[in-house]
Amino acid sequence: MVTVGASRRIRQRRSARPREPYRDVLGRQVPLAPEWWQQIGGSEPEYYIYKALQRRGLSEGVDFTYQSKQGGGRIQRGGAIVDFLLVNPRVGINVQSLYYHARTSDQRSHDNIVRAMLEGSGIRVEYISEEQAINSPDEAVENAIAGIGGKGPIGL
Repeated sequence: MVTVGASRRIRQRRSARPREPYRDVLGRQVPLAPEWWQQIGGSEPEYYIYKALQRRGLSEGVDFTYQSKQGGGRIQRGGAIVDFLLVNPRVGINVQSLYYHARTSDQRSHDNIVRAMLEGSGIRVEYISEEQAINSPDEAVENAIAGIGGKGPIGL
């Protein structure tokens, strides 16, 4: 059993290590997101979308919410997290990595259930692949807002 103090020391040792360069699905090195972004649990591809939204003049907390809990979030059965929820138009943007969203049929099924739940509550859901988020975040955001982005979870 790991005590609270021991787990804190383990986390401190991990955070003291230099971060490895992030690599996209093609193995290319991608600049790391700032430390503050890492501390809130965001991924590099999500950071690029966050910055693209800001370049459009959108402000977090006013025009969009990052990691918006819907239907109780991950804690409530049937709930979900939307990576970016835009206020106007009411669009949910989810950044999809191959690692978390396309490995198994269970994960793909879960993504479809989440999409149906969100659309049932009036949120149009758009998906941006990890590769799009890294290589062309501004275009990916523009397409998602316009409704010509990804129409389904990766792998479907």
